[in-house]
Amino acid sequence: MCASALYPQGKVLGPEPAAQRAAPPDPATLIKTVAENQKQIDAARKDYIFHRKDEEPEFDSAGQVKSTRIKEYEVHFIGPWQIERLLSKDGKPLTEGERKKQDEEVRKQEAKARARIARQESSEDPGKNTITLAKFLAADRFYKLRRDTCQGREVYAMDFAPRPDFQPHSLVDKVLKALGGTLWIDEQAKQGVRLEGRFLEGVKVGAGLLASVQKGGNVVLEQRFVNGEVWMPSYVEIHLDAHVFFIHKSINGISTYSDYRKFRVDAKITSGAEEQKAVGSKQ
Repeated sequence: MCASALYPQGKVLGPEPAAQRAAPPDPATLIKTVAENQKQIDAARKDYIFHRKDEEPEFDSAGQVKSTRIKEYEVHFIGPWQIERLLSKDGKPLTEGERKKQDEEVRKQEAKARARIARQESSEDPGKNTITLAKFLAADRFYKLRRDTCQGREVYAMDFAPRPDFQPHSLVDKVLKALGGTLWIDEQAKQGVRLEGRFLEGVKVGAGLLASVQKGGNVVLEQRFVNGEVWMPSYVEIHLDAHVFFIHKSINGISTYSDYRKFRVDAKITSGAEEQKAVGSKQ
C-alpha cells in the first residue's frame, strides 16, 4: 500500500525539512517524462514472460462469496500490450483442443499488437479505444503533487480529475472523462507504481442501450521493479456495476502477477509442444 509522507497538518515525515528537498516537478511535465521512459520499459519487457492469476468471486443474494472462478495465464508483452495464453480454469489444465485454440488466439493477439505498433510508428492513432498519454492529458487535469512512500520507495503522488470542458468523442474518451483518482510515480525511476481510479460518473455505450457502467466503480493498478532492471505489472483490482443489454452484472476481480522469467529472444512461446529456454532469475 501507499502511504502519504505528510501529516494532515502538512508536516513532513522524517528528519529532513521540506525546505531542504528539491521542489517537485510540474505534474504534466512529470507525466510526460514517464511516457518518454516507457519506450525503454517496453524494450526490456519484451524479454520477459510471467504468470497471471485472475480471481472472480460470485456472490449470493446476501452479498457473501459463494464461489470464485479462477483462470491462470502465461503472459508476455509486445510493445505495451499484454499477450495472454490461458493455461487453466479453476485449477484444471486445458484439453488438447483448448490448447490449440489458444495457439490461434495468441497469434491473433500478437498480430493486433504489431498492427497497433505500426500505426504508432507512423504517427497514427493506435486505435480509438486505446488509452494514450495525449488522451489522458486532454481529458484530465493533474494537481496536488506531493511526496509519498509506496512499496518502500520514495514516490510522487498526484490527484487527477476530469477537465470540465473536455468533450468525449470515443468510448475511451468517455471513460477518461468519468475517472478521477490518485497516481503514484517512483521519484527516481519516473515510473508509475500505483493508480487508484474511481468512476465519478456513469459511462454509457449506445446511449445506455448497449451497455453502461455505474458511478462509484473503482480500479487499482500496481507495478513492481523486477530483477533490478524492469517495471512489470504486479496487481490489478476491479469493482464495477454494469448493465449489458438490460442485464445487471457486478464485475469484481483481482489479478496477481508472479514468476517473472527472462527468456531468450529466439524462444518460441507455445502451448507446451516446445520447451522454453528461460534464463535469469525468477521473482
